[in-house]
Amino acid sequence: MADLYSRRSFLAGVLAAGTLSTCATYLFTRTSSVTLKLVTGADPTGGRDLLIAMWNELNPSTRIEVEEVHSSTNDQFEKFTGSHADIYNLDTIHIPRFAKAGRIRPIALAGDRSLLEPIRRICQVDGSPSEYWAAPFNTDVGMLFRRITDKRNRDDEPTLKQVLAKTREQFVGQLATGGTQTDEAFVVNVLEHALAQDAAILAEDGTISFSLGQWETALQPLATAIQENRVWAEAGEENTTNTFRTKDLSYMRNWPVQYHALDRSERTKPETADIRLGPLPIGILGGQSLSIAEDTSHQTEAERAVHFLTDTPAQKLLATFGFAPTGIDAYTDPSVAAVIPHLSIIRNAVEGSRPRPIHHNYAEFAKKFKEHTKEYLYDNQDLSDGFIRDIRGALR
Repeated sequence: MADLYSRRSFLAGVLAAGTLSTCATYLFTRTSSVTLKLVTGADPTGGRDLLIAMWNELNPSTRIEVEEVHSSTNDQFEKFTGSHADIYNLDTIHIPRFAKAGRIRPIALAGDRSLLEPIRRICQVDGSPSEYWAAPFNTDVGMLFRRITDKRNRDDEPTLKQVLAKTREQFVGQLATGGTQTDEAFVVNVLEHALAQDAAILAEDGTISFSLGQWETALQPLATAIQENRVWAEAGEENTTNTFRTKDLSYMRNWPVQYHALDRSERTKPETADIRLGPLPIGILGGQSLSIAEDTSHQTEAERAVHFLTDTPAQKLLATFGFAPTGIDAYTDPSVAAVIPHLSIIRNAVEGSRPRPIHHNYAEFAKKFKEHTKEYLYDNQDLSDGFIRDIRGALR
């Protein structure tokens, strides 16, 4: 265990040095100073802040200033655009709305990056193979965590569908809501459970089914499990992780970035031999991307900064902090793979993932989807034609 984490720290240091060297490519020589404002959500890992510190170290005349804005699915657009920015760090679901509103401008990617295909599709400008509305910073995909108590026993790697059907009070997911900050986690989890039962309910391009019977069938196993108190339902990722830890549960649905903080502490328990990650049948694609504000007066400087923060060396560094890389090169680097044993599992999960509906009115869709499915799962109310009417109307 000590060796694993010492190698991880060593690799992070090596990659940081390499990334700092790469930063010289983006070095500016200016006679006047420029401050680029990056509007973003929080980053508890410290990986983003390290990259920005590297940029600022070599570019004292073109510094990045971070403004953290706490937002939810429903209000990110209003909160982010309420503050002047040169660069936005957008959740995947918000890119279409910012693009439609004319708040961001297309950008080319740094170098010769080979993005994983689901990520390329959600960021690329329609009809333009070389332009993107945002440069992918990190990706994310729902994963199934499992606790191993004895490595001598066979590890069957059950699917989400099997876990839901066979275990009792041994699985925890983001299946409750505690307000707007946790509503999106609930929507994502419900979509993943539906996909575990019916892969056709959400297509590879984010097109969602409007068949009422199809939704009733896909969500019935989850509704039964919740109403029979066979699963732990938590609001948000952190509460889910805490329940998995304190209750010593066997299974958890969460994002892979949670593994980094969870793994070391859990393995100190005598009854826990290992924490492992496995794919869901189909996970929902997440992640963040950096966009250039349409009204920035520092386009050239902002593009250079975005290229540095999203290029391959930065991706490798972010991987050591638990982020899932967006490009193939980070996944195939043997040094990174040596200290992140589940990296190939994450790549396969991302490549097989589905995006949420790619639509500028996604926030309204998510609101209606949450309202109807929560009543169905918890209040024993049938899904009605109103469910289909509301989600169809939001995506019209």
